[in-house]
Amino acid sequence: MTAVGRLALAPIGLLLASSALAQTDPAVRSMTLDEKAAQLQSVAPAIPRLNLPAYDYWNEGLHGLARNGVATVFPQAIGLAATWDEALLRRVGDVVSTEARAKSNALPAGDRERYQGLTIWSPNINIFRDPRWGRGQETYGEDPYLTGRLGVAFIGGLQGPDLAHPKVIATPKHLAAHSGPEAGRDGFDVDISPHDREATYLPAFRMALTEGRALSTMCAYNSIHGVPVCASEPLLTQTLRNQWGFKGLIVSDCDAVGNIANYHNYRPDSASGSAAAIAAGMDFNCGKTYAALGDAVRRGLVPETTIDTSLTRTFAVRRMLGGAFGATSPWDRIKPTEFDTPAHRALALEAARKAMVLVQNNGVLPLKPSAKIAVIGPNADSVDVLEANYHGTAAAPVTPLAALRTAFGGVHYAQGSSIAEGVPVPVPDTALSLRAEYFRGAISRGRRWCARTG
Repeated sequence: MTAVGRLALAPIGLLLASSALAQTDPAVRSMTLDEKAAQLQSVAPAIPRLNLPAYDYWNEGLHGLARNGVATVFPQAIGLAATWDEALLRRVGDVVSTEARAKSNALPAGDRERYQGLTIWSPNINIFRDPRWGRGQETYGEDPYLTGRLGVAFIGGLQGPDLAHPKVIATPKHLAAHSGPEAGRDGFDVDISPHDREATYLPAFRMALTEGRALSTMCAYNSIHGVPVCASEPLLTQTLRNQWGFKGLIVSDCDAVGNIANYHNYRPDSASGSAAAIAAGMDFNCGKTYAALGDAVRRGLVPETTIDTSLTRTFAVRRMLGGAFGATSPWDRIKPTEFDTPAHRALALEAARKAMVLVQNNGVLPLKPSAKIAVIGPNADSVDVLEANYHGTAAAPVTPLAALRTAFGGVHYAQGSSIAEGVPVPVPDTALSLRAEYFRGAISRGRRWCARTG
């Protein structure tokens, strides 16, 4: 077995904890500076001489495997939070990771493109306290404790019981105080008190990384008190690594490293922004800005040993997942057909039922079979709204209107107003009527089928 192969079998504590490992890692030691920089970006090229296939790190699994064809779609995260059910969240995470493995196992190792890999950038454990924030639906709500508990459970389901051989890598995001609404997403500065930082915005992340043992986390677009989060040494190194003991991979939100210079104006260019990020402890760049790391080293902005340390942590993740440097995984046995299975659909139905919240009944429910029902509003018959964001393709989605029509007779529907100005809505079936005429043989002149608006 080669030295690189032996390293693949090293225990997780050694792989992720030792910054000195980079000095003895034959894969890192044999690479050029520009090769190292390329491997610290989300679309990493192959290096055949090292038995290292190409890999795209970007994948999502917020409430089901996202953007990779047919997959089980669970209620959006804010709906899952309404279940208050940690065991359910763990089971949902397990299904997401199984389907990620199924899709990934169907492909040769070097052919896994975006949304086909095993590094899952979920869950979103930001604290949702302002309804104007459009991404609040991705979170578990406003309470730090509930968010932390559900995040720990979901992470456990994603990564599985053996952290030396994780099913996938979980990446709780976006660290920290990224809860909107932002005055410009890419350059937003957050002014919070030390108490609010510790009591509101960090507890869920602390739980996710220390108790949930997430193997990765993602830093956010915003800055805190003028310092971009992805270049904050006090947060990324002093808090996460020194105080919390986090040994995993710190990933940037996409293009957040470029924002250090382009939007925050914290550094003058990409090389110095990249140097600030990696020196602060931010290992891995979603985007292309880390291509400037070679220039940063040559300009004396950051030592190459710092890059080696981050690359060591990045390669540790690749080895743990299998498929790189000849490493394999026990999860390679998951069949490519293990997605959208009857058992997975049954769990999605269970989650949907538990996510429903009845504020007040007033004796109306349950509805009688003879009830006359009026359904009003564009969301009632929109699959897009039903699937929410960061979703897969549901095999057989059922909108609320379709479900009511199946269960009851005499359901009347009106689309009502649009959601907001400029937001497209589907054309409701009540806006169209279809008339068709059929003829045996040749069609008489001037006769044809037609559709008209009603």
